[in-house]
Amino acid sequence: MAKSFLDPAETEFFEDLQINLARRKRPFPKKVSRICAVDAAYSGDRVVAVASLFDAGRLAEVGTYAGTCSLPYVSGLFYLREGPFVVQAVRGLRIRPQLLCFDAHGGAHPRRAGLATTCGMVLGIPSIGCAKSLLAGTVVPSSGRLDKIVYKGRTVGFITHVNGVNRYWSAGYSVSLRKLESLVIKYAHVFLRALSESDHSAREGIRAVTSLQSPLESRK
Repeated sequence: MAKSFLDPAETEFFEDLQINLARRKRPFPKKVSRICAVDAAYSGDRVVAVASLFDAGRLAEVGTYAGTCSLPYVSGLFYLREGPFVVQAVRGLRIRPQLLCFDAHGGAHPRRAGLATTCGMVLGIPSIGCAKSLLAGTVVPSSGRLDKIVYKGRTVGFITHVNGVNRYWSAGYSVSLRKLESLVIKYAHVFLRALSESDHSAREGIRAVTSLQSPLESRK
């Protein structure tokens, strides 16, 4: 019955979510070279998601999915709205990523499992979140290389300051907090380049999609 009103990406996502809730965590690769960052752009209920895969620091492939959202945005449940589409964008890649980065939260979430966690689990690929704003916790200065995000007495992520812009990093699926810290220190520039690429391509894609609508459709 659900398939009568859900986008095909949504149906597949929710079915896979049920299947993968019991999946054990995947081992983290010994060496990371294939990093994929994912983002999406919207126009009304239309969405275009883009996955930009970087291999050894260079753009190697781009996956795209365009669909229609059936669910509204609800704070703390962002994965229900965007998850199906960013997952399909990753699945559109011919090369399988070793690590995913989402423009969203992972463990720095009121329920400690944001979009980055859920989508990494559905795909079975280690994942992290890199959000533009803080959803849960406070920033605590650290004597280490990265300041911490602390929520209810626990460190749930880290913060970077690049060109005056804050980014809030948290572990998603199959990534420990210690591993997250080392990944951010080593690959933050790659994650941010890949996220920028996906953001730009998604914005271009949504403009292309909406420009194809008829004047009547555009007024709806």
